[in-house]
This record gives sequence, structure tokens and C-alpha cells, in this order.
Amino acid sequence: MTSPDLKELGGPFALLKKVLVISRATLASQFAYVGEQVVRTTFLVLILYIFTQLWNATDRFQDVREATGFSIPQLIWYLAFTESIIMSAAGIRGTSVDHDVRTGDLAYRLTKPIPYPCFQFGSDLGTRVFRFFLNLAVGIGVSLAVVGPIPLAPLAVLAAISLTLLVFVVDWIWVFSISVLSFWIEDTFGIHLLYRRLLMLLGGMLLPLEAYPDWLRSVCERLPFAYMVYHPSRLFVLDRPDGFLHAVGVVLILGIVGLIPALLLYRLGLRQVSAQGG
Repeated sequence: MTSPDLKELGGPFALLKKVLVISRATLASQFAYVGEQVVRTTFLVLILYIFTQLWNATDRFQDVREATGFSIPQLIWYLAFTESIIMSAAGIRGTSVDHDVRTGDLAYRLTKPIPYPCFQFGSDLGTRVFRFFLNLAVGIGVSLAVVGPIPLAPLAVLAAISLTLLVFVVDWIWVFSISVLSFWIEDTFGIHLLYRRLLMLLGGMLLPLEAYPDWLRSVCERLPFAYMVYHPSRLFVLDRPDGFLHAVGVVLILGIVGLIPALLLYRLGLRQVSAQGG
């Protein structure tokens, strides 16, 4: 049992169009659950308030700007952006791919007139984009309330949003690679948990890399996680889009490299579905 090929779907552009239609439909359906999503942002409100108090207390003993390169308002707006990226992701247990593989629902979903990975990508991307902008809107509102406005450069903000959307695509590729391991591993929770924790800790979710010890900052700058969280968030609070093209290039490479295990593992997994007859 295999998914439809590109010829049956009318080529890559027709397939892309279908993926975008699925994303738009998923995005539209999310508005039916706005109330539930807003409730989930309560954690974001608490985080921003707590860190505002923490940075204000720290500033009494050490110059925060000297230690981090950011003012306290910039740190809070930076945190609002990083939290929006992390909180918009699927749960630690990954996407519905894990469930479909473990329960055998994948065999039925393969009959859809679009390749299974493309359908899941369109659906997951629509959900994540909705969650991201909702979280960001709430984060900006809270930031305005607790530290006030900061000067935002339109070009830098546009660069940050563009890079973030690209990050969502690349992040999905790697999450999908982990999820399809369910063909061989009964529960991929531990791998998803490790991946998310690495993004949080080494990606600069709570603190910009400038606040890390020199040795740890040097390590983080050489790892891919900083390009998934730190670089988009840093662009958001800067007055110019420095490092945007470099970050885009690295993220694109991460996506291309991630496609290799994603497609390979998926193809190998489909052989098991075919051998077992679904």
C-alpha cells in the first residue's frame, strides 16, 4: 500500500496547492476554538510576569544590559517571541503521526488523494501558524502591560516572522522523522521530549545566548537549535535585520538534511504496512 505519486496528483505545483488548501482549511477551523487556545496562553502570561520581576530584581545587583546585551523591556519582548515559537508546537508526544502509526490508522489514511506526509504537513502547519500568532498577540499585550513598548523595526520584524515560518517547516520535518520511528519503537515520547528540551535549553528560549557563559554560548552557536529559536527572536527585537540571510541559509540546510531521514524512514515504514496488509 503506497501513497499517490506526483503524476497522479498533477505534479509538484498542484501538490503544493493542495497542501496550502489544507493549511488554510485547518487555520480557519482553529478559529472555532479560539476560547480554548486563549485559556492555554495563561502560562505565557505567568512566565512573562515572573521574568519581568526576576529581571528587575537582578538589575538591582548587576547591570542587565551589560550582562545580556539587551534592556529589560527587550528581554521580555524577546521572551514573548521565543515562548510563542515553543508553545505553538505540537505536544511533546509529537504530531498525530505517532498515533496513526501505533494504532494502524495510517493504513486507512494512505488512501487519501494526497501523500500522507503532505496532508499531515499542511494540517500541522495551519495549526501551528494559528497558535503562534495567537500566542504572539497575547505576549505582545502582556509585554506592553508589564514593561511598555520598545522600538520595533518593521524590516526586522518582517525578517523575524519570515524566518520563523521557515523554522516551522524545518521543525516539522525533524519531528516527522522522529514520529515515523513509531514503526519500530513503540513509544517515541522520550525522543520527542529530548528534542524539545534541547530546543528550549540550547536554543535560547528563556535567555538570549549573550547571557550564557562564554563556553556554553560558543557551543550553542555551533548547534542548530539556536537557529530555530534564538535567531528569529533576536531579529524581532533588533533595530535592523542583521544576520537574517545567514540564518535563512542555515535553516534551509537543516531542512534539506532533515528530509533524508524523514523520507527514508517513511519509505521503510511503508514497506512494513504493505507487508502486514495494513
